[in-house]
Order: sequence, then structure tokens, then C-alpha cells
Amino acid sequence: MQLNNHSLTIQIILSLVVTSIFIICIETAFNLVYTANHEKISFLHESNLEADLIADLITAPLAFFDTEGIATHLIRLKGNKEINLAVVYGADKTPITFINNKNTPLPGTLPTLGVFFENDHWLPWRFGKLHITVEITQNSQLLGYLYLEKETDQITTYVLTFLKNVSLFSFGLILLIYLVSRLLGKRILQPILTLTEAAKEVSQNNNYSLRVTHKRNDELSYLYDAFNYLLSNTESLTTHLESRVASRTQELEASIETLKKTQMQLVQSEKMASLGNLVSGVAHEVNTPLGNAMTGGSIIVNESKTLLKQMEEGTLKRSTMEEGLHVLNETAVLLLKSITQAADLIRSFKRISVDQSVEEKRDFNLYHYIEEILLTFHNKIKKVPAQICIEGDPDLIIKSYPGVYAQIFSNFIQNTLFHGFENPPADPQITIRFHTQGDTLVVIYADNGSGMDEKVKKNAFDPFTTTKRNAGGTGLGLNIVYNLVVQKLFGDISFTSEPSKGVTFTLTLPLEPTTPQTETKV
Repeated sequence: MQLNNHSLTIQIILSLVVTSIFIICIETAFNLVYTANHEKISFLHESNLEADLIADLITAPLAFFDTEGIATHLIRLKGNKEINLAVVYGADKTPITFINNKNTPLPGTLPTLGVFFENDHWLPWRFGKLHITVEITQNSQLLGYLYLEKETDQITTYVLTFLKNVSLFSFGLILLIYLVSRLLGKRILQPILTLTEAAKEVSQNNNYSLRVTHKRNDELSYLYDAFNYLLSNTESLTTHLESRVASRTQELEASIETLKKTQMQLVQSEKMASLGNLVSGVAHEVNTPLGNAMTGGSIIVNESKTLLKQMEEGTLKRSTMEEGLHVLNETAVLLLKSITQAADLIRSFKRISVDQSVEEKRDFNLYHYIEEILLTFHNKIKKVPAQICIEGDPDLIIKSYPGVYAQIFSNFIQNTLFHGFENPPADPQITIRFHTQGDTLVVIYADNGSGMDEKVKKNAFDPFTTTKRNAGGTGLGLNIVYNLVVQKLFGDISFTSEPSKGVTFTLTLPLEPTTPQTETKV
């Protein structure tokens, strides 16, 4: 039985009662053993005296072989309930006369001299039968022997009476201890129960004006005073709590609003920085085809002037005409190719920049759109130089936000170039894979750059986490990617990375985002 599962009153009562019972049992056992041994010793002493007295009485008749005299003395033992058998032996150890009160069989031979108990019971208060054999002598001459067999019921009766009285006394004592423990428990615990009820009232009804009183001047009065002091302080605090909470709430709302505005400004700044990088890349890429176009235009003008001048002077030959037309044709083809390349770059720039600014959902070819994004980074990628591999269905059409995809891949590529390929490996590679699983699009972006250690991986998606803060890093790239994937595209993003083994991002996105998500990295 676990005392901890019961009330304090029950625990006190049980503890006192059980302890008392244990002590009483130990004391009773000790007294029982002591009393039994004491009565045994007393009984032995009385029996020895009795045997010596009888031996003295029958010494004279035994000396003259007066059988009737011996019998006269033994007859006095007739009816003695304690003596079962009394036998007088001669010097030759043959029985002369005896008294048998309980038809006890006579011993075949003279029992051993001395005193001993014959007990066939295991009970400590039962000693069985007492056997006494003494010599009868006169002037150091052996006349015969006296043998007595006695019952020890006297000892048993005394011990049982003692045990009965002790049991009654112990029961009364335990009852008294039980009543005293109940009274003591009530006296000690009632003030605590009152205090418990008061605390329950306060917790359930918020009644901090409640006060408790304790009339006695003891240790519990300090507890009552401390409880009242606590209620007083709590009442004072709760009186002004609402105004404090309202004030703190306004401050928190203002802080949150400021934080949201700051976050939006940072996101917009990052987006404009991405567009700036896009403009810079496109401008650099357009310079080459436009330069080629200008060169081709100059060649066409010069060749045209030469042919016109020779034709006006009449010196134009057929061979010169054919050679000039051939030069004009090749130059025109180069010019058209350069202008077309510039137009494609400008068209890609326009589409991506508009997508990032407007953020409208539309159908687009994912494979070709990724190619257009990579085209804007061609100038930076070729400086590494890095090999880019796109693996996926070239005809896959999805309905989503192309500007979000552009910003995600732009941040991935910028992170790879800025961090992963700061010290590029021997064969820098970027791999973009995508495939569909039902209504889900799985996009994997991987590079074989420097990768991330455990410290960077743990906070990779947190804002302002960067290893290039002194080199222009803002720490918002992956945070913006995370929020775009989770909040705008309603998908999930995870990554694996090890130092010197690159990084692999896995995006699980719906083909058409419709389900809202709530998780945001702020």
C-alpha cells in the first residue's frame, strides 16, 4: 500500500498506528519469552523442592523397608493434578510402590537422574511433561530413588493469561493511539485544509481579495500571514495588470508592424538587387551582339558606297559586283543574327523582370523559362566557368508564378557563384532537375561547390544568416527563397550539404498553387 496515494490525515494515522503495533508486538514477544522462561525456572525450582521434600519424608520408611509407610506418604499426592506419576525405587532400581493419577505407563527402567522436559508441542508456552529423578540417601548411603512426572499446565495457563492481558492492554493502547492520531491530525491538518480551500477558491474565481485567519499563535500562523501577503501583492498586481497588458500589447503590435515593414523593405531591396543583377547581366550580354550589329552596319555602308561610286564612274566590273554582293550578304546575315540575339536577350529580360514585378499566375514552359533565367547569368557563369545541366521534360507546362521561380533560381545561382564557387573546384557544375509526381512538381538544384558546415546548415533559412557579411552578403537570399516556396508556392523545401561536397536543394511544389500555408521564417 502506497501512503503517498492517501490524504495526510490517513498517512499520519497509519504511520502512528503501524509504528505502535510494531513496537507493541516486539515488546509483547520479549515479555512473553521472558515471562515463559521466568515461570519455567520458578516451576523447576518448586518441583525440585517438592521432590526433595517427598524424598525426605520417605527416607525413614525406605530405610526399614516399610512399604506401607512409603505408601502412606505417597498417598498424599493422590489427586494432585500436577503430578501424573510418582514411583519409589529401591537401591537395586526396582519399583517398590507408586501413585498413578492419570494412568500413565510405568517406566520400564529407572529414568535418568536429573530434571528434563519432554515436549511434543511447538508452541512457546507449552513445555510438555517434567521428569524428575532424585536419589534417596541417608548418611551418604543410597537407599533408593524417587521419580516424579508432572504436567506443566500451570506455566501454560500463566503465560496465556499474561498474553491475554497484554493483548487487551495493547488493543486499548492502539485504540487510544488511533483516537489521539485522529485528533492530532485534525488539529494539525485542518488549518492546512482551510488554506487549501482558500487557494482553490482563489485559483478558480480569481478572488484575490480573500483573506484567511488562524487564531492560534503557532508555526502555521506564519504560513497564513505569508499566504495573505501573497494575496495582497497579487491583488495589487492584478489591479494594474489590464492597463499594463494593454500598454505592452500596443508596444508589441507597433514592434511587429515595424518588423513587417522592415521585412517588406528588405525583401523589396533584395528583389531590386536581383533585378539590378539581371539588368547588369543583360546589358553586358547585349553589348556583344549590338557591337557586332554596328560593325556589320558599318561594313554594309562602306561596301554600298564603294559599289555605288564604281557604278557612277562606270568602272564597276562583274567580278567586283559579285564580290561586293557576297560581302554584303554575309554581313547582313551576321547583322540579322546579332540583332536577333540582342532581341532575344531583351525579350528574356523583359519577361523575367515583368514576372518578378507583377507576380501574376500564368501558364509557362518550365524548361525554357529556366533557360531564359540562366541566359541572364551567362556572363557571370562563363567567368567561373561552370557547366550547367538542365534535366527535365522540355514540354512541361505548369500554371504558377514565373516571377517567383525566377527569383528562386536567381538566388540559388547567386549563392552558388558568390559562396559555393568562391574557390571553385576543378570542374564546377550546376545541375537543375525536375519531374512530376501526380499533382506535385519536384525540383532539385545542386552544385559541387564548397557546401555548408553544421553551424551554417542549422540557421541557413533564418534571416540575416550569412558568411559574407563584410563582403556585401545580406543573409536574406535563402530566407526569401524559403518564404517564397512556403508562402507563395505553398510547397516545402529541404537541403543536404557537406563541406567541400556542395549543396542540394529539394523543392516539393504543387503544379498549380492553391493551398495556403502558414509557416514563415521572420
